[in-house]
Amino acid sequence: MTENIRQMFSKMNDETREEALLLLKSEFNLESTKFVKKNWIIGGRIPEENQERIVQIFQNLLRVQILRIKEMKVQF
Repeated sequence: MTENIRQMFSKMNDETREEALLLLKSEFNLESTKFVKKNWIIGGRIPEENQERIVQIFQNLLRVQILRIKEMKVQF
């Protein structure tokens, strides 16, 4: 599941990635977004009990990202 989380994170644009890191920091009461990115996303050391929730969060963020992109295309 860790690899799926990494793949979803890599599909996010910069704005969505920042939002994801902030959400994970607050959701799991962590000290910093740098910790989340360095240890959980890049390092792959995501606690097993948190992985399912992270997948849900990332899926929702990717849906929102797609909707934002579609809205921008419609405006042009």
